[in-house]
Amino acid sequence: MSAVDPTPVVNISVITPKVGKFDEFMALQLAQHRRLRGQVPGLVGGRLFRSRDNRTAVLVTIFETAEAAQRFGQDERYLEHMARVRPLLESAVPGTYNKVYEVGVV
Repeated sequence: MSAVDPTPVVNISVITPKVGKFDEFMALQLAQHRRLRGQVPGLVGGRLFRSRDNRTAVLVTIFETAEAAQRFGQDERYLEHMARVRPLLESAVPGTYNKVYEVGVV
């Protein structure tokens, strides 16, 4: 039996929608946020940032554990959302991080 790592996991994705698809992408993201708010076990929180030039977005999600993040990655609601969003994207660069420090609340 493997030990469960209790460290929170931060997923950060830098997302670039195709030209002319930024607003459509944002509408889908906001709809998904409203649909799932408070309904994802192990999700501590998330933030979506948009660049000032409306060219890229940064999505930050924090899960209690790596296992919680993995479960959500296999959740049908997430998979269906990604099937709708993926055709709108030029690129999406995801990464998984551990928090080193935090200063204030941004």
